[in-house]
Amino acid sequence: MPSLPAPDHAPLSMDRRRLLGLGVGAVAAAATGATVSGAPALAGPPAKDGPWSPGFALLGDTQIDVDLPDRTEGVRWTYEQIAARNPEIVCHVGDIVEHGSVDEYDTYLGTIPASLRPRIRHVPGNHDWRWDSTAGKRYGSLFGPSRYSFDYDGLHFVALDPSHLLQEPGGFGDSGIEWLTRDLNRVAPGVPIVLLCHFPFGGDNYYVSDQERLLALLDRYDVRVMFAGHVHAEQVQRFNGVTQLAVDDTRGSAVYYWVQRVAGPEGQLLKVTAVQRAADGSAETRPVLDIPIDGPKIAAEQRPQAVSLTPAGTALAVSVRLAPRAEAANVQAQLFPQHTYGLKDAGQWRNLTADGAGRRFTGGLDVSALPPGEHRMTVRVTDADGAWYEQTRTFALPDTARRLRWSEQLGAPVQAGLAVRDDLLVAATTGGTVIGARPTRRGLSRRWQARTGPVHGRPAFAPDGRTVYVPSDDHRLYALDAATGRRRFAHDAGAPVLGSPLVTTVDGRTVLVISAGETRQAVDARTGDTVWNVPGQGMFAGRAASDGTRVYAGAGDGNVYAHDARTGAVLWSFSTTSRTTAYSRLIYGPWGDTLEVLPNGLVLVSTVANAFALDPATGEPRWSVTGSYIYAPKLLLDNGDVLMFDDGGRTASRVDPATGQARWTTGLGARPVNTGAAIHGNVAWTPTTTGLLVGLDLTTGAVRTRLQLTTRAYCYSPPVVVGDLLLVGDQDGLLHGVAVD
Repeated sequence: MPSLPAPDHAPLSMDRRRLLGLGVGAVAAAATGATVSGAPALAGPPAKDGPWSPGFALLGDTQIDVDLPDRTEGVRWTYEQIAARNPEIVCHVGDIVEHGSVDEYDTYLGTIPASLRPRIRHVPGNHDWRWDSTAGKRYGSLFGPSRYSFDYDGLHFVALDPSHLLQEPGGFGDSGIEWLTRDLNRVAPGVPIVLLCHFPFGGDNYYVSDQERLLALLDRYDVRVMFAGHVHAEQVQRFNGVTQLAVDDTRGSAVYYWVQRVAGPEGQLLKVTAVQRAADGSAETRPVLDIPIDGPKIAAEQRPQAVSLTPAGTALAVSVRLAPRAEAANVQAQLFPQHTYGLKDAGQWRNLTADGAGRRFTGGLDVSALPPGEHRMTVRVTDADGAWYEQTRTFALPDTARRLRWSEQLGAPVQAGLAVRDDLLVAATTGGTVIGARPTRRGLSRRWQARTGPVHGRPAFAPDGRTVYVPSDDHRLYALDAATGRRRFAHDAGAPVLGSPLVTTVDGRTVLVISAGETRQAVDARTGDTVWNVPGQGMFAGRAASDGTRVYAGAGDGNVYAHDARTGAVLWSFSTTSRTTAYSRLIYGPWGDTLEVLPNGLVLVSTVANAFALDPATGEPRWSVTGSYIYAPKLLLDNGDVLMFDDGGRTASRVDPATGQARWTTGLGARPVNTGAAIHGNVAWTPTTTGLLVGLDLTTGAVRTRLQLTTRAYCYSPPVVVGDLLLVGDQDGLLHGVAVD
């Protein structure tokens, strides 16, 4: 039986931690028959008649924070209660810790009785490694692969991981769905399947951009149960043949769930009870639900036989035909809430009208507010018991301007990796592929291809355009010949280089400023030699700024620092938040900001709450504005104004750099997480995270044009312009060429 892969580095400070990580996977495999590599498990024949185990435990969202000891004690109480029942396995559905630090994982492991540790099966949540790829490696060294499968008690369990580094919501992409399909194809007929994932799916849950890909698989396999977390509330939903339980958060409620396979009067069940700490410290038990795992699948008969969509002017005509055996209480349709990003959304459902036989339902949806491009809609058929079947379909509204000229697959997400010099595009992916190409309206003319580690930041060109610098998660900053892709050097930074390199000049010498782990480094742009290296600054996934005398960079400790550009010595720091815990100072600080030096010399730095213009010599704030300006890069315009994007307010503003006052502010209709804009003529082209492309008049802020560019994939990559073509990357690995003349 496979064992966990050995760590390729030592993210934890003591060997016992690595040994513990190996022990968790290896012992769990022996106890449960689990596959602990990322390869799919081969499920054996079903245990229809038992005997079955006394049950297993389920919990989630422990979110250990070393600054919140009461939370730790609640988790400790929970694990002690679980250990007393001696289960063979425990399933944890993610958000184990707050942000993935060594101290947090040490504290978490300290809450678990030693005898229980090898039995816990984890899936990652968005907190466990969102902010730092070293936390992801730490997770792997402790718990093994983030997606895997195993068999237990006649059930086949599959652990899913749609998470994206540096982002809160997720997406499976083709590779994730292909992995899951391979796994499910190996399950023997009659074996009930249980999915484990941090994010819940379906209904009012919109945490995964392409969840319809997962739901489409449910029809083909005997998936009966989905266990999830994330929403910090107990939630039961029954749809598309499955029962989904999102568990209450252990961090706030000191709660776990006991799941036992039993024989019910109408077939096999998973009986779920909750065990929660009472005010007096005792354990209170209450029934939650029974989940059928054999017989007819829930609401399966409500699956539509056919759904037809016909755009007609400002309406979308919808026709749904049901199977003869369907017994629908109602049939509804809605436009997919495309711009709901990582949240719940009750939707705006419209009842469809039945024909006389009750088999065909028709109606219309208003599409007058939608831009040209591809869109989604969802049909939901609900039975008398409240269970439903939902199906999402796509439809297109004509792009009469023919703006979208092509889309080309690059093989992995293009999360931020676009840079341009003259007519040369450099595109980098999280799969480690870097290409140099000449874009035209007919597509990409590829000139070269190079390999690096995963790229999450933007490449940058040397001042003369002959070299392009590529940051990489593999601890290196690569210098590639822009004409050929040949490697000039690979600077070993000692930790992941997640953000974008700054190319600047200090005393006539071109240097690159990067962040790697908790260090800030300056590197000679010609040789790759270290100029200076300053440790202890906290992680930073943004981009520094410089005026040639000082270098300014954000940090995961909530501060912005000014460094001497020659030596790296810290000259001053400014606290961007009044929060006090390590986790809160991270998320409310400038950890992912692209800093700018304004034409008047002020330093612009942003968080999720404010943007500050700081005096370059002292760090004193000269002005500030409220808003979440941290994620999207700012743009300095030719007259000195700055274009800023408020992610929370979904707006773009043209701002006076002297006062911070907006000359105009325009609603974008969607969040511009990380995207920013590219300028062509007098138009700022802004792709939003949920795929809406907005062209803004730079003089007035008026919306010139809109285009729905993507549907199932989020966009995080700042765009670039080559000639009259806008290039935008997405998380499905597609590069889109859009005409902007």
